Amino acid sequence: MLRVLCMMLGLLSYSATADIAVTFNVAGQIYTFDRPVRLATVLSIVEQKPTQYWANAAVYQLNAPEIEQQRADILQQLAALIREQSKGSAEYRQLSALYQEIGSWQLMRRLKLIVDYDQARLNPALNPQFNTGEYYIRFKQRSQVVRLTGMVQQATALPFKTGLTVTDYIDSVDLAANAHRDIAYLLEPDGDVKKLGIAYWNRQFVKPMPGSEIFIPLQDELFFDRIGPLNDKIAQLMMHRM
Repeated sequence: MLRVLCMMLGLLSYSATADIAVTFNVAGQIYTFDRPVRLATVLSIVEQKPTQYWANAAVYQLNAPEIEQQRADILQQLAALIREQSKGSAEYRQLSALYQEIGSWQLMRRLKLIVDYDQARLNPALNPQFNTGEYYIRFKQRSQVVRLTGMVQQATALPFKTGLTVTDYIDSVDLAANAHRDIAYLLEPDGDVKKLGIAYWNRQFVKPMPGSEIFIPLQDELFFDRIGPLNDKIAQLMMHRM
């Protein structure tokens, strides 16, 4: 009886292990593991990885429908605001442009973690374990620009300059009529999103990293209290763009 029980436990253990599959796609190269795997292990076998600048590296989870649900919620709210505007007005055009831009984003759920081989190898807190699922690791070259999007007259990429603050970059572009004048969002290459004061009374002197993006949100006075939460949602969704 004991022998049969041990055999059954062995089969159950094998079945549980067989069901585990962790897959990583890196630049078209597929790495598959039949057991849980840690980030340092994956990065150690990836052939094409950065050797110095890791800030642009990211891990995305495939098949994560909640990100598309977040986009659908944002587009629904924007559509409601667009219907309230007079066709041909500046507000109508700018809201419609923002609606089209968000609808065109290629989205994938970005995991909020630091991707750095040396740090993952040396620091257990930065070496998470992946138990199952499909993931994509993105490596990008070090960027030398800071991008400005959102309520600007034209999306712009400005050369990165050491010492410039977020407000310095904003002062270099023309804002849309319904742009927020008090706050902006800074999206850094490592996925961090900061909400910053940019007016004279609440200004925060934050210097963006190269490759950062500054999102100018909608003016909340224009649409009362509905816009504040919507701006937050848009900024958070931007983190998941490819």
